[in-house]
Order: sequence, then structure tokens, then C-alpha cells
Amino acid sequence: MIDNLFNLIINKSDSISKDFYSFLEKIDFNYTKDMISSFNIENLQVIKEITYVLYELHIDNFQNILSKVKIDELINLYKICKTFETDSFIPYYKKSIINKYTNNST
Repeated sequence: MIDNLFNLIINKSDSISKDFYSFLEKIDFNYTKDMISSFNIENLQVIKEITYVLYELHIDNFQNILSKVKIDELINLYKICKTFETDSFIPYYKKSIINKYTNNST
């Protein structure tokens, strides 16, 4: 599922909303095929998983959170979440993003 979505996005499929493409461009997370070809497998997987979670947040209408995200924070949060070795990483990471950007104490 993650790979399929990523391929759709990289290939600029019409099945992905233009709003989401604009969002990726705005946060400088709009990678091209040429750029991706130079990534190692681990970094590519990170990009795929972050993109997937961002797409889920977009589909779930979390625009208030998406308007606040910063790539460096998403990557740091991703690394932190990976240290917990959960069986269901994607939902855990998504919930962590939601918690980070809805927490009013920061």
C-alpha cells in the first residue's frame, strides 16, 4: 500500500489531489524520480512512510496539523518513534504527529 501510493505520487497521478501535491511542494517534500534514484534503501523507506502518513492526515482532513508540520520535525519524530519498535509503526507515527501538533503546552 505504501509503495503503491508513493508510486502514484512520484508519477504525478491524477488520482492524488492537486492540494496534496501543493502541500508537498510547500514543505519541500516533493521528490522526483531522479532524486529518488540516488537515495539509499533506508532513506527511501523513511520518505515513503512519512509521505504515506502525511497523505493519511490529508485524507482524514487534518489540515490544521498539516499547516503546522515542518519536515525536520517530522524526520526527528520519525526517528524517535522508530526506537520504540512497535508492531504497527504507521498508526503509532501518525498518532505521534497528531499529538505533537495538537499539544498546546509546546
